[in-house]
Amino acid sequence: MKLYAENIRSVSLFSTLSDQELEMVAKIAFVKTFNKGYMVFEEGEKRDTLYIVLKGRVKISLYDEDGREYILDIISKDGFFGELSLFEELSGFANVMTLEHCELLVIRRKDFMGILRDNNDFALSMIKELSKRLRAANEKLKRFAFLGVEGRILEYLMDIGQKSGIKVKDRIIIESGPTQVEIASACGCSRETVSRMIKSLVEKGRLSVLKKQYTIRPVYEPM
Repeated sequence: MKLYAENIRSVSLFSTLSDQELEMVAKIAFVKTFNKGYMVFEEGEKRDTLYIVLKGRVKISLYDEDGREYILDIISKDGFFGELSLFEELSGFANVMTLEHCELLVIRRKDFMGILRDNNDFALSMIKELSKRLRAANEKLKRFAFLGVEGRILEYLMDIGQKSGIKVKDRIIIESGPTQVEIASACGCSRETVSRMIKSLVEKGRLSVLKKQYTIRPVYEPM
């Protein structure tokens, strides 16, 4: 599986590994394919696997008591999900479904734990990365708490841009971005509100939209 070593390195969880440590992870990984609309995980299901997206996109979502879907994230190439289940068997807090035909690189907890037990430096690298991700998540929650709807939409698009966008000078381009329905679900508002807010962001020069391509100015004041 050395072929996929660089895909593994692109994941923040493994980005600081040495070549030797990276090769250890690559040896326990294998590829699975899923058709569009396949439910990889369901909310409440026990999980013991990390998935890294090689091709395609998956969505992370929740449903409220009325059956309304809230999209938490869209994960594309070299994104990943299920990482915490590598360290402990957990019940999933959300649903994970493929949005198109996907190839996913799979790492199981029982194989990963064998590496942790045998390599202290590797284990320390994982602890440091998880701590960094927790701090980043807390900062994101703080930012969202003080943003209006327009700010939340721009922040959401910025997060997608940082993960899968293309940086060109002072702009970030998302070539195949989320639909307005997906944005509405992620930001807790209606599709009509998303349409108005995107129009406002375009008028302010913060955003431009061409079909599903978004071009974002990354610097902005709180809204």
